[in-house]
Amino acid sequence: MATIVLLDDNIRVKVSDGTTLRKVALKTGASMEFGCRVGDCSTCVAYVESGMEYLNEKSEKEHKVLQMLGEDTRELRLMCQCEVNASEGEVLISYRLA
Repeated sequence: MATIVLLDDNIRVKVSDGTTLRKVALKTGASMEFGCRVGDCSTCVAYVESGMEYLNEKSEKEHKVLQMLGEDTRELRLMCQCEVNASEGEVLISYRLA
């Protein structure tokens, strides 16, 4: 199982391949906010500090929404569109962006 670490809430949880990070946040009581839940609003944007390789690829829609933020988006993800794509590894996430 992969380990997801939600740094802003000091949450560490093991999850199986295919688990969405939205589900992780909701089940653990994380303080991450969600708006539309379908990748349109960017409310759930987060910074992947490490472990991007253990997540699914960004969709074209996610790329477009992130580009509207007007900053470097290489390490950013929308948590409602993001899922674990590995059976092991560790992903460190911060969602209180300055």
